[in-house]
Amino acid sequence: MDVFQNLPQDVALQCFIRVPFNHFHSIRSVCKDWKARVDIPELLRLRNSSGKAQSIVVLSQARVSSNEKTKCLDAPVYRLVVLEPETGKWSEMPSLPEFSNGLPLFCGMVGVGSDLVVIGGYDPRTWECGSSVFVFDFLTYKWRRGVDMPSGARAFFGCVSDCERTVFVAGGHDLEKNALKSVWAYDVGNDSWTQLPDMAKERDECEGLFYDGKFHVIGGYPTNMQGCPHQSNEIFDTTTRKWLECDDVFLDTLDTPKCYVEGTDKKLYTDNDNDVVVLDDDTWRFVAKLPTEVADTSCLVSFLGHLLLIGASKYGEPKSAYKMDLNEHIWTKVNVPVEYTGHVQLGCYLVI
Repeated sequence: MDVFQNLPQDVALQCFIRVPFNHFHSIRSVCKDWKARVDIPELLRLRNSSGKAQSIVVLSQARVSSNEKTKCLDAPVYRLVVLEPETGKWSEMPSLPEFSNGLPLFCGMVGVGSDLVVIGGYDPRTWECGSSVFVFDFLTYKWRRGVDMPSGARAFFGCVSDCERTVFVAGGHDLEKNALKSVWAYDVGNDSWTQLPDMAKERDECEGLFYDGKFHVIGGYPTNMQGCPHQSNEIFDTTTRKWLECDDVFLDTLDTPKCYVEGTDKKLYTDNDNDVVVLDDDTWRFVAKLPTEVADTSCLVSFLGHLLLIGASKYGEPKSAYKMDLNEHIWTKVNVPVEYTGHVQLGCYLVI
């Protein structure tokens, strides 16, 4: 049976790759043949190769008070929002199952293919630390429950993905506030966890980064030295499955950076003081000044040839958004509706 009557299959596929990402779930519900077309991996590959893929940025953002529209709630309630940076459209995602009163606080959140993965965090009602895993499939526009973290609840862990299939979780602390050096990998497609070799050091409140094809764990501190982070990082080679500890070029050369992000040009960027800098042969090189209106940076995310910056003039003020072309190094302000000016904890991007 033809997907479209009297229309060749290859032409029909060209029609599908032009459908906006947020309409895929509607197409899947039309009939079995259309569902089968949307579900094949070839569709996403063709969208990428033909330039029809869409970049989206997902943010963990506090709701804005309806009474005082420029301020957040006294006890922030977080939700997931989507920004389509190429069109400037903002929207709110469906709530997590079991968490209708707000997103788990300090959870891990990463993009993997066309899926968004949310791991752990504190229940905003009870402050109980969890080990849950939820996966949002943007093709079906539905949540599904994944297998919990096998090691039990942990908090303030490093969490990052390779953007293709695997989520890495490292360090953090357990329910007794003991810093951890254990590491796990979650296979999203198989819904399974694999324990990786331990790091050399305990690393509570560490940062995860997937860069240059390797998993980096930056900073963090041991149980008996809270607030005194290691001046080193550890790098896991996913091919040899071995760790390498090294002096931290990330920490030694910068003044309290907020976040690191690998651009789609495969270079590493971060914000340092009032600048954006890029790592060039183990040296941080100036790229551009931050927008003059931004003194407090909440989030830096990369998407197809650009960086997206979320920040404010000072802590607690309504958030603004800017995007910078990585070739031109010029900031362009992104329109932010009042209801999306709340504090941002996390951000990640997906290409669909």
